[in-house]
Amino acid sequence: MEKQEKMELAHEPVPGYQTVFYITVAVAVIYLGAVFMKCFF
Repeated sequence: MEKQEKMELAHEPVPGYQTVFYITVAVAVIYLGAVFMKCFF
């Protein structure tokens, strides 16, 4: 059997998307925290 090398699909990162991702996660955590605070207090 002939051994084939693995192909790798790569791309250059687009600047700004990582920052938007972190902001979105932070907003989601703050929102969930506000919902839990309203439910329990």
